[in-house]
Amino acid sequence: MNALDTPVRFFLAQLSLPVRKIMVRTAISCAEQVAETLSYGKEETYSVTLAVDEAFCNAVDHFSGDIKGDERIHIEFYVEGDSLVISIREKGIPFDHSGSERFTPGDPKSANQPGLGSLLMQNAMDTVELFVHGREGKEVRLTKKIRYGVLPEELVDTKPVARRRKRPTVKEPEIRLVREKELAEVSRLAWRCYGFTQEAFIYDLEQLKEKVKKGEFKSVVGVDPESGQMIGHAGLKYHDPSALVPELGLAFVDPAYRSPGLPLKMAQLLFDMAQAEGSKGIFDCSVTTHTFSQKGMQQMGSRPCCLMLGIAASGMQAKELATSKQEKGSVMNHYFAFDRSPDTVYIPAHHQPMVAEIYDWMEVPREFGPVETQPPTGESAISVFPLPDELNVAFIIVHSIGGDTVKDVSEGLRRCRSDRMDAVYAFLPAGDKACPHLVEECERMGFFFAGIMPHIHDGQDRILLQHVSVPLNMDAIRVYGDMSRQLFAYIRQEEQRVQGVR
Repeated sequence: MNALDTPVRFFLAQLSLPVRKIMVRTAISCAEQVAETLSYGKEETYSVTLAVDEAFCNAVDHFSGDIKGDERIHIEFYVEGDSLVISIREKGIPFDHSGSERFTPGDPKSANQPGLGSLLMQNAMDTVELFVHGREGKEVRLTKKIRYGVLPEELVDTKPVARRRKRPTVKEPEIRLVREKELAEVSRLAWRCYGFTQEAFIYDLEQLKEKVKKGEFKSVVGVDPESGQMIGHAGLKYHDPSALVPELGLAFVDPAYRSPGLPLKMAQLLFDMAQAEGSKGIFDCSVTTHTFSQKGMQQMGSRPCCLMLGIAASGMQAKELATSKQEKGSVMNHYFAFDRSPDTVYIPAHHQPMVAEIYDWMEVPREFGPVETQPPTGESAISVFPLPDELNVAFIIVHSIGGDTVKDVSEGLRRCRSDRMDAVYAFLPAGDKACPHLVEECERMGFFFAGIMPHIHDGQDRILLQHVSVPLNMDAIRVYGDMSRQLFAYIRQEEQRVQGVR
């Protein structure tokens, strides 16, 4: 295997125990501590300890050779890619179960036969694999998925690069599309910069390859031409290929290098590619734990259009940057429009001044249509779309506004709150004459203003509302520039107004 194809590995713990069943308690205790460190719930922790119990006891039972005093069972716990991996190794003679009686599910008489332990392990873990290493013995390898962002800060190497030696400066990096053989290095670079707090697919090599192959993700890298080392990355995510409004994201630069302007150079190549293929525009989600990304986007000509509170995974910290502490992060969305054709949108009168400012910032010409006061009577169509588990939020996307839309949105919100979602974001079609009526009804449910996003669903502009159920430290949110500060102040004002009305 090429070294570049090796997934990211993060070591957690290691044990070497005598080949005696009494030592299983030590193995279980260590497994329990590892599971708790990775924030597994009670049931998941029990599954991990059960699997280790069975694997260790099987290793003792099937050692199959004379057990010498210095024989050991070696257990190693580490995170690789997006999973906890538990490796149980021993040097006993490989044992062949093929000629033995086997445990059969549903047959109590076979409960003491080989196979029950394997079945328990398979039910408890995502994968169970047996490897025979010749003279080195055999290995049982167990894996279980972890949620992203669960590695504690104390375990992740977030120390700044040592200043005893000067960081190499790469003045003229090579900026280009990533090559397939380099995708594993993209995963490693993501971990070096942000730990396991980025989106799941960036750490899953097969999923990353598939997205690149299908055109759902376009990846650009910055490479030091002297050493060949990958020092930066940025990508475009295509959530709705038919809309051609990609999201710029997953941008990071290796903290061991200095390369002034590298993020902007990578972004510029992606902008040029998107415009050449006919995209209507590009949006991004810049974290608010620092202003570095926001500043870079505004230097590119993107403008703030929306602030989504409580949407980012907790614990996301950028190495080498001064970041604020946020229990649940927020993101400032920016938009750069390629398509600046005029259009008409329907916005409640009380939001029109702020919305007009946002469109002016983006240089997207929009006129406000007359505000309808009558409830709509057409067909209602909405989708409730939960985001990945590590975010614990959901989108309610209104495709068309009809007589039942208020009821449908209310039911969607109820389901999300019943599932204990941290926040829910409603995307309402601003080109629909009934939009002002729906906005006011949603505000009665507790939704408040988040912003505007042009072109994103079905090519339509959307007014975004948000319903946040977790406490947020608003003072920890950092925004860049007068435009973002004005939008942030308006959103805080609207949150208070909506809460007061209710």
